[in-house]
Amino acid sequence: MSKINVLLVVSEFYQSGTSRFTYEIDSALNKKEFITSIISLNPLNNSPQWMDYYNFKHEELGTKLYFIQDINKPFTPSLNQRVKRKLFGTQLPNVWKNVVDFLDQFDVISVMGEYNYPYIKKYLTDSHRKKLFIHPQNSVYQKADNYSSFEKALSFNFVSAFTKKDTLFEFKEFEFYKHTYLPLSFKIANDKPLWRKPKNKVKKIGLFSRLGRTKPIDSFIYSFQILSNHLPDVELHIFGSGDPEKEGVLRYVRQLNLQDKIKFRGHQEKMVETALHEKLDLVWLHGYHSLPGGWAGYDIASVGIPQVFWDFGGTESDELSQVFPMTNNVERMAVLSKELIENEFEAIKLSNTQFEYTVQNQEIRNYIVELENAYKSIVK
Repeated sequence: MSKINVLLVVSEFYQSGTSRFTYEIDSALNKKEFITSIISLNPLNNSPQWMDYYNFKHEELGTKLYFIQDINKPFTPSLNQRVKRKLFGTQLPNVWKNVVDFLDQFDVISVMGEYNYPYIKKYLTDSHRKKLFIHPQNSVYQKADNYSSFEKALSFNFVSAFTKKDTLFEFKEFEFYKHTYLPLSFKIANDKPLWRKPKNKVKKIGLFSRLGRTKPIDSFIYSFQILSNHLPDVELHIFGSGDPEKEGVLRYVRQLNLQDKIKFRGHQEKMVETALHEKLDLVWLHGYHSLPGGWAGYDIASVGIPQVFWDFGGTESDELSQVFPMTNNVERMAVLSKELIENEFEAIKLSNTQFEYTVQNQEIRNYIVELENAYKSIVK
């Protein structure tokens, strides 16, 4: 049986949640059964702020990369085609013929990010739509008009981390759709936590977050002030890109007189390695729906550094609260953190709990077969 030819459609290759997930899928697909290629809607070095990263990672996997600007060349009808058009009214070839011909080569077209669909739909023929998959990376909870550019009467194949209950609300606008469950997942190499409770005289909390309006961190800073009042020898190290002065974060730090205790460490190319090397006592992150709000939380859990989360909303789960402690109260955040920093037994217990949950629920090798079967089903 010949291999299934899969095309992954991306926006770019710099480090982002969608780029990360695309790479995890590419690396997990069984290459004895699938050939993967990628087309980017933007050229390399397209961002003045972010460096390209995942293009190199995909090439290491043997994945061929294409760029839409190289394929979408103007199509000029031949003289013969123009004459037939004038004499007999024969329809000229599709103006997007070069892109259409390119897409025809593939058995599966997977659009990574629902926000990329509006940019490619004009190229899609009926044949393309039968082999089309959409991987939503955002939700109607975040943006009510998330699917405003989708033709709701058409049939779609969605692949997402939404549970069966959530899909009913997420895709309620669509008349016909199929859904394949694939949570944020990745290969976990280690079979036990790598973190060990450090013996720091000055305790260290790590906060991993870009600095910007979409990732507010003022609540963490207020919690840290309360914590430092009860635990004098403690520092907050903030890892993430963005200028703290331009983003207005330093204003909070100065107002609370925490300049000596809050350190801005900038973007980290290898977050997990940094977290282990820094010998952090605890990590703070954003959370939603009683779960980590993105890759960072699961990456940190995969090596066992205990975490406490600021809750940005969503359905609460009593069961998950024992795994990922979450609060939207600054004082409660400080209390939870103090206990974990001072109580070695509780810190190690939480480390093991978060690690075991992540291994059981985010290991991509437990889920990739479902995506492979979904791909195979449309080829048959």
